[in-house]
Amino acid sequence: ELLLTQQSSIERLSLKDIKVVSLDKDREKIASFSPENPHSNSQPDNLAYVIYTSGSTGKPKGVAVTHRSVNRLIFKTNYIQLQASDKIAQVANTAFDAATFEIWGALLHGGCLMGVSRDIALSPSKLATFLEEKEITVLFLTTALFNQIASLEPTAFKFLRYLLFGGEAVNPYWVKQVLQQGAPEHLLHVYGPTENTTFSTWYPIKEVPEKATNLPIGYPIANTQVYILDKNLNPVPIGVTGEIYLGGDGLARGYLNRLELTQDKFIPNPFGTGKLYKTGDNARYLQDGAVEFVGRIDNQVKIRGNRIEIGEIEALLSQHPQIKENTVIVQQNFEGDKYLVAYIIPQPGESPLKEEILRFLKQRLPEYMIPSAFVQLDAFPLTPNGKIDSQSLPTPDYTKTHEQNHLTSPRNLT
Repeated sequence: ELLLTQQSSIERLSLKDIKVVSLDKDREKIASFSPENPHSNSQPDNLAYVIYTSGSTGKPKGVAVTHRSVNRLIFKTNYIQLQASDKIAQVANTAFDAATFEIWGALLHGGCLMGVSRDIALSPSKLATFLEEKEITVLFLTTALFNQIASLEPTAFKFLRYLLFGGEAVNPYWVKQVLQQGAPEHLLHVYGPTENTTFSTWYPIKEVPEKATNLPIGYPIANTQVYILDKNLNPVPIGVTGEIYLGGDGLARGYLNRLELTQDKFIPNPFGTGKLYKTGDNARYLQDGAVEFVGRIDNQVKIRGNRIEIGEIEALLSQHPQIKENTVIVQQNFEGDKYLVAYIIPQPGESPLKEEILRFLKQRLPEYMIPSAFVQLDAFPLTPNGKIDSQSLPTPDYTKTHEQNHLTSPRNLT
């Protein structure tokens, strides 16, 4: 309804039915008004926005987030200290909850919000130039985008105060490249579902252990509670896998007009007041108290009666010297049988043979966890939010896969 701009910009803007206030031309008129903030009736528990997330089911659901939750993300917190001098890049589109951190992180601190077009965000060389020329100080990237940029422009982040990344399983190799070739002042691995307002945990990365296959998602951000519980809602010991439950001031009200789903996912807190959000993510505690992400509960699949954790296969494939990136998904053939497909991006100049990859995996995994098909790609398709678009991955020719692996389907239930 209202646009604040300067006279020199008005001619370059295509404006229709919008009231314009020119900050330079109307300066005297503006100065005649009271400098006091207008009175607001908004309370911390009022709704700030509803943002839609498909989650793991693919069916959109509106997450209702309050003003308190947004404030908890960016004010008086332990993982980042934003300042009026910061220039925060807005890489996320506004349908992705990372935009909450970017937009309000900048504007509520009096900082500068710098819009980044998709064309620049998806071009490592253009983004590196943009970050340097615009003197960006704070940047968040999805893990898929981080990997892409780190593989081609590992020095792109060296001028940043903060680089945050998260959203998918991390490949320690690319983190190590960034640390060695152009580390930002602070490199943070972050984790959090939309239902707990963007970020829930953080892990400051100083170095990467030599044989690391994963990196922790770390510790709760301020005013956040993180529990790892078994199926009976009991805390699990160190090293034992359980489901992540989240609580605190970042928790959303629930799902808009979805009472049954809200009651299923936002449960009474057995350890105190308020609610806990049931994330559907598996994790475990490390010896130092940091949380390590293990994988989605719905990524635990059963194939021929065997329970398979897809994240374990991806972690092992990332150790293969010829593989740059990978993702593993479950496909179904025309007979309805499930099978695993590994999509790989090779290291530059490499073309790993399927037989070599199979030999590598068979030394480390049981037979039932070995993918039935391997598809080599130049790059992964990405969603508008910068995550791997599994729906757009090509389906392999199952007939060839079936013949090559000599799979025999069971004749009967026994």
